[in-house]
Amino acid sequence: MRLKIDQWEVCRAVEIYLKDEYGFDYNLVDCLDDWPLLSYQEKVQVFKKHKNGKVVKNENGYPVVDHTQTTYKPAHIEWKEFDSMTLYLTPKE
Repeated sequence: MRLKIDQWEVCRAVEIYLKDEYGFDYNLVDCLDDWPLLSYQEKVQVFKKHKNGKVVKNENGYPVVDHTQTTYKPAHIEWKEFDSMTLYLTPKE
């Protein structure tokens, strides 16, 4: 199941959460001067290498990821008015 949520729907949900949890009443949708900034972790993959410096490839010809050397770096993006978030959900039976 695909669930697509627009920016204004997420802002309304945050408004409801702020009011219910903290008693803070604020209109996010109409009062945003700037776009919300989303912070997330971006994966920096490192590939395994042979002693001669060439990248190790698997039987299908794809580079092999070295999970012990893979790191994460902080990244940020503006979430603009017409952006949305899509969740792919598997219903529980």
